[in-house]
Parts: sequence; C-alpha cells; structure tokens
Amino acid sequence: MPGSAQKRHAMLMLCALSMSAWAAKPPPPPLEEVVAAERALAAARAAGAANYAPVEFGFAEQKLDAARAAADKRDKTAARQAAAEAEVDAELALAKSRASVLRAEVQQRSRDNAQLRRELLGEEERP
Repeated sequence: MPGSAQKRHAMLMLCALSMSAWAAKPPPPPLEEVVAAERALAAARAAGAANYAPVEFGFAEQKLDAARAAADKRDKTAARQAAAEAEVDAELALAKSRASVLRAEVQQRSRDNAQLRRELLGEEERP
C-alpha cells in the first residue's frame, strides 16, 4: 500500500505541475491582422473619427472586439476576418474624418476669400 500511495502522490504532483505550466504559458502572440486593425483604429481615433464618422468608427471598434474575442478562443479564421473588416471600417472612418476636416478648411477659406474680395472692391458685407 505505501508504494501505491507514493505513486498516487507522484501522479498528483505531476498533474499539478503540468497544469501550472499550462496556466503559466503566455498567450499566443496577437495575429498581425489584429495588430493592423488596432493601428488603423488608433489612426482613426487620432483624426477625430469618433466625432466625424461615428457609425464607421463604431463598426470598426465592434469588429475589433470580435476579432480579439475570436483570437482568445483560438479561432484564427474568424479573428482574421473580423480584424480585416475592422481595419477597412477604421480606414473608412479615417478617410471621412479627413474629408470633413478638409471640407471645413475649404469653407473657411472661401469665407476669407469672399471677405477679401469685398474689401478690395469696396463692397459692403452681405448678410
């Protein structure tokens, strides 16, 4: 009996060690598609996409969350697909943000030009 108790104890220790080694194993590196989507989302955020293109920006965030969740479940195919979609949505949000900023600049310059024209021609300002 003492021998079988030692064997059981050794087996339990082996199981405990293998479980602790498994638990201590670092998570897999993020998929490069997820990293690319994160970068695209960060660029969109920096360009003010949350204000200028909130729908597209929101879609990008949701799809990035889905990509991360799929990656956590080790579903690489779903993670890659969701990350690719997130990246495209983030790029669209970025483009819309830049377009909005440029549109506002064009409008301001048009107003400035109209004011200069009135001043040069001696016209009064129109309401």
